[in-house]
Amino acid sequence: MAGQDAGDGRDGSPPEEHGWEPMDRPGPFTHYVGPFFMRNEGLGEGEPTRLGFRVQQHHCNPRLVCHGGMLATFVDLCLARGLIAAEGIVGSAPTITMTMDFLAGAAMGDWIESRISVVKITRQLGFVETILHGSQGPVLRGSGTYKRPRPPA
Repeated sequence: MAGQDAGDGRDGSPPEEHGWEPMDRPGPFTHYVGPFFMRNEGLGEGEPTRLGFRVQQHHCNPRLVCHGGMLATFVDLCLARGLIAAEGIVGSAPTITMTMDFLAGAAMGDWIESRISVVKITRQLGFVETILHGSQGPVLRGSGTYKRPRPPA
């Protein structure tokens, strides 16, 4: 489960268990606001992938609580990556719509991780949802509609 298990979070490291690896193909923006980690083992049934990050000072508001914009960025990344992983395709999945409910704060040093579920895939769109978990339980619930990634030509 997510939590605060590695110092004060300044190093951004993931928990040692479950094979967390740096996220592949982060892109310039996600590289800048990260670091983000992913894993593909020890997942729940039907879960395509799991992403996580440790709340660091540059993710926080003046109260040293993770900024809502950072959580929104992470949710968008989780939802798109979940669809891409479910499709088994390397590519991008542009955001069409996204909805979020902020449930609780996440303090500096907390490990935040996703639980992603692909709800439905149509010919052109994917519908995905996630819950982000922190040290005190659920932090955010989000859902989105994404344009399906195109298979390589």
